[in-house]
Amino acid sequence: MINLYKITNKKVSNTLFIPVLNGGLNSLKSLESNLGVRFLFELKNSQFKADFMEKASFQVLAEKKTININFIGLGEAKKLDEERVFKAFSSITYSQIKSKKRTKDLSIIFPITIDKKLINLAIQGLYNGFYSFDKYKTKKDNFSLLKVGIDIDSITSGQFSTIVKEAQNIFSGVNLTRELINEPPQSLTPVALANQAKAIAKSKNIVCKIYGKKDILKKKMLGVWDVGKGSVNEPRFIHLTYKSSVSKKKSKKIALIGKGVTYDTGGLSLKPADYMLTMKMDMGGAGCVLGVFKALQSLQPKNVEVHGLIPAVENMPGPNAYKPDDVVRGLSGKTIEVINTDAEGRVVLSDAIEYANKLKVDEMVDLATLTGACMVALGNYTAGLFSNNITLKDKLLKASLMSGEKMWQLPLDEELRSSIDSQVADVKNSASTRYGGAITAAMFLEFFVDKKVPWSHIDIAGPAYIDKDRGWCAPGSTGFGVRSLINYLNLS
Repeated sequence: MINLYKITNKKVSNTLFIPVLNGGLNSLKSLESNLGVRFLFELKNSQFKADFMEKASFQVLAEKKTININFIGLGEAKKLDEERVFKAFSSITYSQIKSKKRTKDLSIIFPITIDKKLINLAIQGLYNGFYSFDKYKTKKDNFSLLKVGIDIDSITSGQFSTIVKEAQNIFSGVNLTRELINEPPQSLTPVALANQAKAIAKSKNIVCKIYGKKDILKKKMLGVWDVGKGSVNEPRFIHLTYKSSVSKKKSKKIALIGKGVTYDTGGLSLKPADYMLTMKMDMGGAGCVLGVFKALQSLQPKNVEVHGLIPAVENMPGPNAYKPDDVVRGLSGKTIEVINTDAEGRVVLSDAIEYANKLKVDEMVDLATLTGACMVALGNYTAGLFSNNITLKDKLLKASLMSGEKMWQLPLDEELRSSIDSQVADVKNSASTRYGGAITAAMFLEFFVDKKVPWSHIDIAGPAYIDKDRGWCAPGSTGFGVRSLINYLNLS
C-alpha cells in the first residue's frame, strides 16, 4: 500500500521525483537553490528535453547525504492533459514496483504550472502505478508500505486530503477489477464472480440478487443458458443495485451491463490455441461493473440509482454445448440464429439488455470485450463507443476525457444492418461480411434495446488487458472503464 501525505516543512526524502514540462528547465533554478543541491548542469549535459515520459536520474551529494533525483518529462504544456498526467505519475510508483532496491519513502515536487484540475489525475496515477498481480508467484513483489510525500503549494492540506481519499475509494474498485480479470479461469468461474457480487452487497445501500440455473430457465434467459450450458460450471445472472439513501430529487435509474464470459474457448467454433490464451479477460466488462460497485461502497453518490447486470458464463465445447445453426430465443422473445458460437458475448448480453428494458431504466451502458475488429479499427489503447443517443454519448466521452481513458465514437451504420439479417430467425449472431465487425456486433446489441431508452455500448477489447510492460502500468488487466463510469455517474 502507499501512504500519501502533503509536505509542509519543505524537507524532501533521499529519493526525489521531479516532473518537468518541455522547455521548463530554467524554472528549476530556484528549486536547485531551495534544495541546496546542484543538478541543472548534469541535467543539461544529459540533453534531457523533458519530452513526454523521457527520464533522467542522478545521484547528488547534499549536506553529507546522497539524494537520488529522478526527472520525468511531461512534454509540451499545450499538450498536457489528463491522460498524460495520469500515465506520467503512474510511472513514478510503478518504477518502485519494478525496482529491486525500492525505497520506503520518496518525495514528488509538483510543477507549479500544473493545472489544478489535473492534480486529481496525478494522485490517481500514483495509486494506479503501485500494483502488480503476484498472487500465484512464489517470489512476491515488494508491496511493503511506501510513503510518498507531495510538495505542492496550489492546494490546501484539506483539499489534498479530499483528493487522496477519493482516489483511494476509486482505486479500491479499479484494483478489484484488475484482480478479477487477472485471476486464472479455474478459480474465477461464474459462481466465483457471483460470490464477489454478494460480498460487495454487504455494504450500505447495495443489494444483490443471484439467479442460478432454475431461475435462469424459469425467466427464459436462454441467451445466457444456451451459451453456458456446455460447461460444467453453470451460468449465473447477477443483479446488483445501488440506491442512495440521501436524495433531494428523483434519482436517475441507470443500468451498467458487463459481459461476464469467465473463459471463452470459442465453444464448438473453437479458437486457435494462440487466440485462446488470455481469454480469462473476456469477463472484462463484468469486472468493470463490479469495480464500479466496489467504489460505490465508499463514494455513495447522491441522486442516482445504479443497476449492475452481469450474465456470467463459460463458453466451452462440452457435449451439451450450443451449436452453429441453433436458434436461441432469450428473455426478449426475439430469436437469434447462431452462426458462430465464438460470437457468444452478444448472445448473453441480449438477455441482460432485455432485463434492463424491463427495469424501465433511464439510461443503459454496456461494456464488453466484444470484438477483435474494434482492436483492428482503433488499436489496443482505445475503446470503441457506440450510442443511439447524442446526450449520453457526449457524457461518456466527457467522462472518459476526465479520467484519461481513451474512447472513440464509431458509427451504427444502417447500410451494414442487413448483414445480420437472418433467413430463419430475427437476427444472426455473426454478420455475413467480415468488414465492420465491431459495428455489426454493436448493431446486434442495439436490436434488443428498447428504442425509448438512451443506450451506449463500449467495446473495451483493446484497452482492458495488456500483455507487455508499458512503463507505467503492470501487465495484465488495466482496470479500464471503472474511472470513466464513476465520472459518468457523477455527470448524470
